[in-house]
Amino acid sequence: MTLLSIQTIFYYLAAASVASALLGVTRKNPVHSMLWVLALFLHVAGIFLLLGAEFLAAVQVIVYAGAILIFYLFVVMLLDLSGELTRPRFGRHWPFAALAGLSFVALAWFSRFVDSVDGRLASTEAVATGIPESSTDAGALQGSVAEIGKALFGPFALPFEMASLVLLAAIVGAVVLARKRIVGP
Repeated sequence: MTLLSIQTIFYYLAAASVASALLGVTRKNPVHSMLWVLALFLHVAGIFLLLGAEFLAAVQVIVYAGAILIFYLFVVMLLDLSGELTRPRFGRHWPFAALAGLSFVALAWFSRFVDSVDGRLASTEAVATGIPESSTDAGALQGSVAEIGKALFGPFALPFEMASLVLLAAIVGAVVLARKRIVGP
């Protein structure tokens, strides 16, 4: 693919991710909000694929879109949200949240111009190309799905299984706490 087509795809995925995130936060219906978050997760997985991180894209889809989003959807369905729809969507604190979001965007924009090695302002060449001046090919990390699998199911198999049991306990606990208790006659 040409550089122009890769940049076009990236800008589409980035814009769609931001739009999906905003729509996920601003929808009144929690199910519609979860669907927009699903669109966000899928667009982020597309960005990972574009960067050549196939494992992260698969984890993004399987773990976030497949497991965590479904968990959130179950929690939303277990809650009684009838009173939530009658209240205003945003409280008194939305200007502070907007200011914090704009501050984050400004900080992220400013960080493009600062060299990560010594904190100096980067040259215009490094900013234009997106490649830091101090980066070398020798410092690149090497890793593959096979190495991650060996590490995950080798010495870290027990902690991995313990984390799955903790998540299962959290799901069971949420269902037990949300269950309506019926008082007998």
